[in-house]
Amino acid sequence: MGAELEFRGLFKPPVVAQLVPGNWYLGFRCHACYETFAIMDEPTGDGEVEPMGDGLFEVACPVCGAENRYAAGDLLVFQSASAMSDEFFGSGGASA
Repeated sequence: MGAELEFRGLFKPPVVAQLVPGNWYLGFRCHACYETFAIMDEPTGDGEVEPMGDGLFEVACPVCGAENRYAAGDLLVFQSASAMSDEFFGSGGASA
């Protein structure tokens, strides 16, 4: 079992603008467009963290701009295959 990372309270995190191929991240799958995006680096660096807790996250999808509320249980641990394009951070993209 990996390390546990517990979230409590309300968070309004920025979206990770540039993913590094091969690095691990925590993020969500957008409720509107179903694209996956990152909100933070995965702290163990090996994908072995287990997010938990009753925390809530308010964040806008960098792809479609939809603002949604996600539960800590919705967090995904994923490894980036490619870098996210800067085009997602234009006028309709997310900002912190």
